[in-house]
Amino acid sequence: MGSADFGLYLSPVQGSDLTLQMIHYLQQFGADDTAQHNLDVAEAARELALRYHIDADKAYAAGLLHDISVVIPNADRLAFQHHMMAPVLSAEEAAPFLLHQQQSALLAESVFFVTDPEILSAIACHTTLRENFSSLDLVVFLADKIKWDRKDQAPFLTDIQAALTDSLEQAAKVYLDWLFAGDIVVPHPWAVAALAQLNHE
Repeated sequence: MGSADFGLYLSPVQGSDLTLQMIHYLQQFGADDTAQHNLDVAEAARELALRYHIDADKAYAAGLLHDISVVIPNADRLAFQHHMMAPVLSAEEAAPFLLHQQQSALLAESVFFVTDPEILSAIACHTTLRENFSSLDLVVFLADKIKWDRKDQAPFLTDIQAALTDSLEQAAKVYLDWLFAGDIVVPHPWAVAALAQLNHE
């Protein structure tokens, strides 16, 4: 795909209601399932934020946009990243799908005019988490796992919910331990660093 074609993904949205903007944007690309997933994650993030006394509005906004880059085919992700002059890690070159978290943050900023660095950070690491994560990062990361978007039920859900009675950190560790025990194609260095930090807390 030529760089000019990326304008299709980068056209600014109209309106002022972020929820409707997200839905309309994804509907243009026939991504209704992802729109519903984003809504589910946004609600889960809001609930977790309220439970842990974190900004619920920021959590909801990050949840709404966390998978907005589903519109970019995986085959075009490396080219899109270069077009946006954004960095690519070796793990992302091997598995370009992993770029979707950062690309959702790029679209949140350029298409939806999100400027809050905490919201953008939570979107950008919602799949892998990363070192020196914030509480908001944890909330959106966990909301995405609680609202598993595969057809089967999340195999780690019960353990995450139990760990949440302790802390967000313990719940995040439950997921990352499960991930590294088998459900991983390429170990993303952000996830590796996040788990190392969690193991020392």
